[in-house]
Amino acid sequence: MVREFHFDKRFIIAWFVSVMVIIGTFSSCTPVNDVSADRTRTIVDSVTKDSLHRSALILSPTSLAFETEYPSKEIVKSIVFANGSDSLFIPIDSIRLKHGNQGFSLTSDSIHFVLTPKTQQGYSKSIPIRFNPKSEGQFKDTLLINGWKNVFIPLTAMVLSGTRVWIEDVDFGSIPFGEVRDTVIRLYNYGTETAIISSIEFTDGDIDQFELLSKLRFPYALQPGTSISIPLRSKSSAQGLNINAKISADISYSGKGRVKHKAMCSSSVFLKTGIYVTDIRMFPASTNVPFDAICTFVNNTSGSCSIIQAKQSFDNPSCTALFIEVFTPKTLNRNSSISCAIRITPKKKGAFSMDIPFTIVGDSIVDDVCTVIGIAQ
Repeated sequence: MVREFHFDKRFIIAWFVSVMVIIGTFSSCTPVNDVSADRTRTIVDSVTKDSLHRSALILSPTSLAFETEYPSKEIVKSIVFANGSDSLFIPIDSIRLKHGNQGFSLTSDSIHFVLTPKTQQGYSKSIPIRFNPKSEGQFKDTLLINGWKNVFIPLTAMVLSGTRVWIEDVDFGSIPFGEVRDTVIRLYNYGTETAIISSIEFTDGDIDQFELLSKLRFPYALQPGTSISIPLRSKSSAQGLNINAKISADISYSGKGRVKHKAMCSSSVFLKTGIYVTDIRMFPASTNVPFDAICTFVNNTSGSCSIIQAKQSFDNPSCTALFIEVFTPKTLNRNSSISCAIRITPKKKGAFSMDIPFTIVGDSIVDDVCTVIGIAQ
């Protein structure tokens, strides 16, 4: 028995229209191979370029602390902007103070420049930051760069009351474990009589984490209206959010006003995950004067690694670098670190920079280049 099927004409028309819509939809899709793509990497979208600029920008120091008394002279400190890339041109379109009414100031309300690749002149630029005390107390502001998130410089200032001779506090900020960072600590005499400094030494706290690189001959006579800078080093060989040590200065002063004899040195040390070599930050540097800096190799993994460097010296237009001892291949065991001394000699006044690459063989290598950056007087 044969069963007959009868199709409604309206059903057939609806089915035909649905099929055509589906076919038209698929036929209008662009094949994957036809999607435009930047295979040459010569064109980078704005988000990617922005992140590349931020990752290549080096700021030193990463925070600025001022200390003075009221009333006193204006204090000027500098921040170095440097380009760590071999090919990128980094535009700095704006540098501004977040609050702008805390006594901090810039040389101009409109600062903009372009950092060329580090192989060319113009790869770094020094920007002065001024602080002029308006009253006593503690002041804070933030230096914002290009409006980038997480790219800023915290600014702090302590204005002392009636103090005429003092040794300033120093905050090294956040430092990777193993990075030996050098700066200066200053003593001021804004009084009317000569201040005699008989000694300066660490007396309390984590004193093994800091070192005074003083070459002063004591007693030292600090004349009225002058200041003196003493090289100070943070060793960063212990981890912790609050690493502090007190410095005591034996100061004799017969003029009017108080004397601040003690200063606080502080830092925050964190450990990176993986294998890395630390950078060198030099701010007590002098033109054509060799300075013995330290770089550290850190292996924060579960296996050993090997470190090789065939060259014993490096040279570029801004500075030279020489390993103090012959660098031989090294094996670094897991969860350990080792340091080596490099003698850096700036060739000219102002900002200087250099990259010292190493060949590191191991797992989870996060940084195999020691970046040297500083300012020579």
